[in-house]
Amino acid sequence: MKVSRNTNANAQVIIVGAGVAGLSLAIMLAEQGIESQVLESKEHSNGVTSGVRVSNQGVKVLRFMKLDAIGEDTEGIQMTFGALSSRFSAPKEDASYPSAIMVTRLALHEQLMKRAGSLGIPIVTGFKVESITESDEGVEVISESGEKVKGTLVVGADGVGSTLRKILNPGQGSSKVYAGYIGVGLLTKDETKIAMTMDHYPGHSIGIASCGKVNEAATQKSIFMWTHIHMPEADAKQVTQANVKAELARRAEQWRPELRGKYELWTNDTEAILAYGPVYNGKPPTRWYSNRMILIGDAAHPYGPGGQGISMALKDARALCEIITRGFTETDKREFQRSRTQESRTLGEAAEKRNAEASPSSKWGILTKGIGIKAMEFFTRGTLKF
Repeated sequence: MKVSRNTNANAQVIIVGAGVAGLSLAIMLAEQGIESQVLESKEHSNGVTSGVRVSNQGVKVLRFMKLDAIGEDTEGIQMTFGALSSRFSAPKEDASYPSAIMVTRLALHEQLMKRAGSLGIPIVTGFKVESITESDEGVEVISESGEKVKGTLVVGADGVGSTLRKILNPGQGSSKVYAGYIGVGLLTKDETKIAMTMDHYPGHSIGIASCGKVNEAATQKSIFMWTHIHMPEADAKQVTQANVKAELARRAEQWRPELRGKYELWTNDTEAILAYGPVYNGKPPTRWYSNRMILIGDAAHPYGPGGQGISMALKDARALCEIITRGFTETDKREFQRSRTQESRTLGEAAEKRNAEASPSSKWGILTKGIGIKAMEFFTRGTLKF
């Protein structure tokens, strides 16, 4: 899809941010006959990608937007602790859709851009918001270079470092907090269907799952592997690719043969992808909306990755589309913040706690944790919301 550097002087809904939340909202508004314009600060959206899990309700929103053939279905997760193994299925709120899918961020973004293009949604790149002015007549967004766009309302879908969140909450400061680790993702070509598995070893864990094609141009499907490396924030900011690769090689010596074989596939794949970087969490800001502004996605609930961020962004977009379609009333906005804050807090804080926990440092510790998970499997009848 081609993007533009030319803004429309007037747009009914101005969406700041061309990520999952912003593009999804624009697509659903277009399907309701409501015009929007998407403003993105970056000139290009290409870059290193990683895999993400989209929940049952997130998949429902994707299907609603007519994004069907994407990623790989995954019905649960198997956890291994040495010789102990437990399997959990994820509960389905809607049985018409898979429990979840694994997909790369790039493949998902490509499909959203393609769908937006088919609907004629204008997307302007290189537009860095400087200020926003609200009035009874509408809202005006001004870029750092002086470009102006007017509309009836503006939606902040501009991520963790949201400019609109700062405009709405001027005295609140940054809500970013280092999570205590760097996230590491590995992508390599492999047509084998692999169910989501999380292996635990002394000092670390490693996950693996099929995720479909990395992007639309890929000729083969891939698998995604992920792990966390705990370290102080100062070290995380200085970590290099060589550091990460050395740590992965050290850890791989402990892995079971099948898992080590997948790692060796990655090391020998000339097109393999390695993504890594410090992970930051946050808390929802006090104020999500004003008369003509509202936040969604990571701009509203900036939690770190834990399997729910993409799904929450998709659900935010659908809920906000319904509110805008109804007339964007104060009651609707207030309920949107209340309900979406409640879910993001529940899921986000649970993910923070889960990810912050370092794996036991000994085999006995791993065994003890495995026994606890086996007990959980029994008492929950093998069902776990994650």
